[in-house]
Amino acid sequence: MGKQMSLLIIQTTASGIFYHRQLSWAYRWTQSGKDFDDDMVVIVDANNKDKIRHWVDNHHFDIVFFSIGIHASLPEDMPRFIEFMKARGSKVVLDIDDLYRGRADVNKAIRDADALTTVSEFLAKQYINRSGNRSKVYVIENALDVTQRQFQYHPTANDNPVFGYLGSTRHEADLAVMDYDFSTRELLVVCEEYKDILNVSHYTTLKHWTEYAWEYNAINVALAPLVPEPFNDSKSFLKVIEAGFKKKAIICSDTQPYNRDIHSEFHPVIDLIKVGDSWQERVEDYTVEEATQRGEELFELVQPFEVKVMNQKRRQIYEDILKDAKPIYHIEPRKPNRAEKRKLTSIKRGSNQIKSKKKKRR
Repeated sequence: MGKQMSLLIIQTTASGIFYHRQLSWAYRWTQSGKDFDDDMVVIVDANNKDKIRHWVDNHHFDIVFFSIGIHASLPEDMPRFIEFMKARGSKVVLDIDDLYRGRADVNKAIRDADALTTVSEFLAKQYINRSGNRSKVYVIENALDVTQRQFQYHPTANDNPVFGYLGSTRHEADLAVMDYDFSTRELLVVCEEYKDILNVSHYTTLKHWTEYAWEYNAINVALAPLVPEPFNDSKSFLKVIEAGFKKKAIICSDTQPYNRDIHSEFHPVIDLIKVGDSWQERVEDYTVEEATQRGEELFELVQPFEVKVMNQKRRQIYEDILKDAKPIYHIEPRKPNRAEKRKLTSIKRGSNQIKSKKKKRR
């Protein structure tokens, strides 16, 4: 597929969404088989500024990718880093998973980057308006790497349907949307502080992003309530993808990620609860059999959202971005700064002194 490509991915492991937007697809790219065998992929931690500096000073990369959320970790401030990489012939791809309003450095980075990638059509429209360039904004949806066992299907043996809210902390307002006492139903939550809000007895501790999806194995129906507001409108439909690969049914709020951004063929399979409507009737009507059937149907629909499949789309986008790139065949090593020159001079002096002593001995 296409000619050889070199990528520098600057990543951080600060949160689950960074894992999906930066790490998961990049690691899978290096293991994708014959399609990507010739590509050079370098993954550098954003906190290791010396290593970033080493790579960008001594190698040419066709694509430099980083999330806008790690701007503080770059060797220079974000706009200067983008300018520096573009001057060296790289195409800078900036990934954005939120609105990031009211920040001058972010606005400048959006304008200066060669391309923007984001999670949904909703966010793409926001950044087309802000960048002023429709052709530089691409949608690359979230995807799961099913070679990881946590995202693989494992059968659930429950006599009655078990529901699960597997969201992270600070979602009290979203949970209130359900307005339902779960004391008569089995519900699993992954944060202890939610057990009192929902009146549940089943809870577990919040897992690291490398193992959080194991919790789906205990449930039949996932819950994805959202308050309709700008922050939530910018979210992806990742919860539907997770539920699908785990063959779980899902009940969602009838909000932007689930009623517009998601593909229309999903709508007959997922349950959408409109704002103000009761969740109680739908929850109490569910049976294990219905949950199993909907989970199987959802599993078939989410197959295009597997990381290997999505990487094919990503590579095609990168090839498109590189069409007007000027080839660079040689990168001159960076010249030492003053401190480094002084250090080199000191080393040379020491070396000369050793040589002169040897001559005197002769």
